[in-house]
Amino acid sequence: MKKVAIGCLIVAGVLIVVLGIGGFLLYRAASPFIAGVRQLAEIPEIEKTIANTASFEPPASGELTEEMVKRFATVQEAVEAKLSGRVNELRTKVDQIDKAIKEQNRKASPTEVLSALSGLATLVVEGKRAQVEAINKARFSRREYLWVRRQVYQAAGLTLTELSLGDPQALAQAAQNSGELTREVTKPDAEVPARNKELVAPYQAKLKEWLAFGMVGL
Repeated sequence: MKKVAIGCLIVAGVLIVVLGIGGFLLYRAASPFIAGVRQLAEIPEIEKTIANTASFEPPASGELTEEMVKRFATVQEAVEAKLSGRVNELRTKVDQIDKAIKEQNRKASPTEVLSALSGLATLVVEGKRAQVEAINKARFSRREYLWVRRQVYQAAGLTLTELSLGDPQALAQAAQNSGELTREVTKPDAEVPARNKELVAPYQAKLKEWLAFGMVGL
């Protein structure tokens, strides 16, 4: 709780400097964001409940297996089912940010992330709980899941850009450093094993839909 409180204060201070707006406007803009930060701070604790803590060594070939891809798909389907009717809301918000970033060849600004997170933190946390539950059922370790996710999107030729969520202090620090609030997880022009492309092909359409999940760490 202490970390969350400190993180909220940091965020508020950063917003004053970065956004450069008056006290009343700052309060209105920052309030939903700070509330969201409190919720997003639950994410690291939720991720600690991943049962499989075994080490994972990615294959030197970089090749996926059919089982890996199927297990990954079941996790994404579980998140989609949990969020049900609100999936489009999430996709719309994320797509707005992603479009602006791509069109201007830059990273997301603090105001864009603030806008996207306002009212969506609960959705992201609910999705994270569903994701971790599905990860446990699929017997993934966190490291294996993240590796498979990266390989799958890369094989599909999709750029996965992820927002920095889950750590209030890191999020505030990112906002302070020129708005660098995103990181590129995949590079679609990277060399991809032919086998990976073959395994991922049947999921191509769904992966485009699931890309919004990936951007918020799901």
